[in-house]
Amino acid sequence: MVEEKKKELDPFRELTWGDLTVWVGREAVTLGTSLQKKGAVENLAKTPDGGLLAWVRAEEVFASHVGFEHGDLFCRCACQSGSACEHAIAAILEYIACLKKNMSVPVAASNDQRFHLV
Repeated sequence: MVEEKKKELDPFRELTWGDLTVWVGREAVTLGTSLQKKGAVENLAKTPDGGLLAWVRAEEVFASHVGFEHGDLFCRCACQSGSACEHAIAAILEYIACLKKNMSVPVAASNDQRFHLV
């Protein structure tokens, strides 16, 4: 019962390709998908408020924090794109892949350095 409630309360579980494309655009979704498929997402963790935190290895290694505020997706990424980016998409897709495989994702420590980088 508790596990079912967790599944129901996880907004990432409900995201569709359409949602992601509207949020960041087709090109960023394509780039983020490529990053996730090649294993660029490292040390994925949940934040205490239900967001995601990850290292994403692209042209450089970026800290990326993605979550929901007032029901809307947000992204804070060290790439400094100024908006949602392919690194956030890669983190989301990696998390969804973990859900599908029933793999647990650890909770980030409150002093995780990635919080200070984004």
